[in-house]
Formats: sequence, structure tokens, C-alpha cells
Amino acid sequence: MRFLKSLWQTGASQLKFFLVVFLGYLLQVCVMPYLRIGGVTPSILFAVIAIITVGYGRLRALWVGCIYGILMETMCPTIPMLNLALYPLSAGFMSMFFADKSEKRLEYERSLGKAGRNINPYLRTLGCAAGNTLLYEIVNLVYMYLGGAVLSFASLGRPLASIFWTTLLTLAIVLPVRRFLGFKKHKKETPPEKPLFHIGRT
Repeated sequence: MRFLKSLWQTGASQLKFFLVVFLGYLLQVCVMPYLRIGGVTPSILFAVIAIITVGYGRLRALWVGCIYGILMETMCPTIPMLNLALYPLSAGFMSMFFADKSEKRLEYERSLGKAGRNINPYLRTLGCAAGNTLLYEIVNLVYMYLGGAVLSFASLGRPLASIFWTTLLTLAIVLPVRRFLGFKKHKKETPPEKPLFHIGRT
């Protein structure tokens, strides 16, 4: 009975995960084009990738980036191969900075006298979404420049607006999505107490 309960919980958790990933794509291609703000469409894909990065870690973030890259390259192609390559690369790169630190790394930081704890997951999610969007927009600008386009203040302002609106969108959905995926309310981490006495070699 306990095994069946564990199996059911695992299956339900995986189903919720894939549902969030799939709904993120559907909303991006079916709904977000109608929610353009000043000619800029916020990216719910980067919002979902950020939530997955902080909640599940590097490997799942990379897989979600691959899925979104393939879907966007197939269904909404822009610059050839850009989406296919950039989504997984961006997700993998940003996960290095915003995914949970391993216990080994935390212990190493504590041995150096640092705090040795993970930053608030909501702040990391916002930073990850902004970082992914920034990287994507930078590559877009480079492609435009190499293609002979003249970069103006308007072309530079659009990426900033995209970062702002995507981060704001992430802020709006991060709490309900994390709760839906089963992540409990964040509790502030406290570093382990330092020993009162230090025993060294005599």
C-alpha cells in the first residue's frame, strides 16, 4: 500500500511538471502575442524555465530548454537555428548561477567563512528569468548587427522592455506555479552554528 501511494505521488508530480511545461508553450504561442506591451511580448517560456531551474535543478532546466527550443524552432521560426540552440544553452548557462547549490559546495563555502546557504528561491527565479531574457536579446541584437541592421535607441530599448515585462510576468506566476508543483513555502535557511571550542593540534 505504501509503495502504491509513493508511486501515485511520483506519477502525479511528473504529470504536474509536464503540464506546466506544455501549458507554458501553449500560452506563449496562443495567448502572449495578444498581450503585447509597447510592441514587446513577455516570454512565459523563460519564466517557466526559471521556475524549473530553481525548483528542479540544472538537468531538468536543460531538458525544458531543449523542448522549448525544438518547439519554437519548428512552430515559430525566426532566425534559422537560433531558438533550437539558444533555449537549451541559455537554460544550462543560467542554471549554473541560479540553481540550488549542492551540499558539497555549501560546505566548501562555509569552510571559507562565507554564509554557505542558498539565496531566496523567489529572488533567484526572477534573476534567472531576467538573465535568460538578457542573453536571448543580446544574441538577437548581434544577429541583427551582423545582418547589416543599424542599431538605434529603439532597437536597444526593446530588449530592456522585454527583460522588464518578462521579469514582471515571472513575479506574477512564480508563487502559484511553485505551489502547484508541490514546493512548500520557503523557509529562511540558517547556517549551522559554529562550535564553541576549536580543537587543534598541540
